[in-house]
Amino acid sequence: MDLIKHTSQWVNGEVLQGRIGLGTGIVIAILFFYFANFQQSFYKGMIVPFILLQLVLLGYSSFQMVMRPNHIEKVEQYLTVSREKAIHAEFEKSQKDDKVYSKLRLVWAGLFVVSLILFFLVANDYFKGMSLGFVVFFIVAYTFDTLLHLRLKTYLSALQNL
Repeated sequence: MDLIKHTSQWVNGEVLQGRIGLGTGIVIAILFFYFANFQQSFYKGMIVPFILLQLVLLGYSSFQMVMRPNHIEKVEQYLTVSREKAIHAEFEKSQKDDKVYSKLRLVWAGLFVVSLILFFLVANDYFKGMSLGFVVFFIVAYTFDTLLHLRLKTYLSALQNL
């Protein structure tokens, strides 16, 4: 029963982060369209990164809210077969996800640095806007994945103690 409790806590955290991400995506879209002056090339350059940011925030957040609750049912089905196999399967999946999140954090940080350097190197307003938009995108992606990773580490340590 502890496995279901820990999985439920992890899933509830994922769903909550999905709701926060969805809300953040909507607020960012409203603020961007309210404050942006699309007559200036700087803001035109920011359009592509902000559309990508919206796709990531709205897409992945929706995925978390819709698909993660099904994970509890999957774990319950594993438990009907064998408790040890269920714990082992969850532990293996969580370890793979842990490795992915560790690598993604490095990717987001590296791309953030590259975008920030490009912001200071380029002279064209369009490309300045694009690089600043990608700076914001990579900060949000890094933060989002860091929160997912921290929650996963808590779940992983709970699985180790079962």
